[in-house]
Amino acid sequence: MKGTREALFRALSKRSAKSEDRAVNVRAGQLLKRMGGSVKEAAAKVGASPRTFKRWLDGQATPKAANSEALNRANRDVLAPQGRRERLLKSADDEHLGYDEASDSWGVHRPEGLGSPSGGFVVDATITVSQDTRRRTVNLGEYLSSGHMAELLDAYMSGNEAKAQGVLAEGFELWVPQAEVNAVHGISFGPLDYEG
Repeated sequence: MKGTREALFRALSKRSAKSEDRAVNVRAGQLLKRMGGSVKEAAAKVGASPRTFKRWLDGQATPKAANSEALNRANRDVLAPQGRRERLLKSADDEHLGYDEASDSWGVHRPEGLGSPSGGFVVDATITVSQDTRRRTVNLGEYLSSGHMAELLDAYMSGNEAKAQGVLAEGFELWVPQAEVNAVHGISFGPLDYEG
């Protein structure tokens, strides 16, 4: 499911995931700027000493892989404001998602007279269903739980694309069991609202 990392990164940070591939001094400089120019605070956010962080900034040292990932994690954390995180968490709702014993499957069970929701966790993707491959926009917020949204947020924060793909795969499986997602082009989200 190519494109998942980029789409999730853009949705939560409004930046490209390619920024994490830049040189260490550039990423350290970005974090320093985002932390208001305080080397001490930026270093603490990464878990490094101010002296070590300054050496990364000046290009005098290269962090080990774990510290490089910590630098990326710190930047991801600063780039995703709390309001955006809360909207993501509210973009799915457990109220109408449940297990149907008769069909032995999970699905959406809307009460009589309740139509499709507004908002939700919306995925723009190229999907194959019954040998028909095309770009589709699917509101997975109906098919995923609030726990799934917490997993997606964790996947973004930890940079775990496989985890994010797994969550999306579960949603698409509930949407149409035989759907095959080829590429994710974009993600948007807002509070899931069945009433509005």
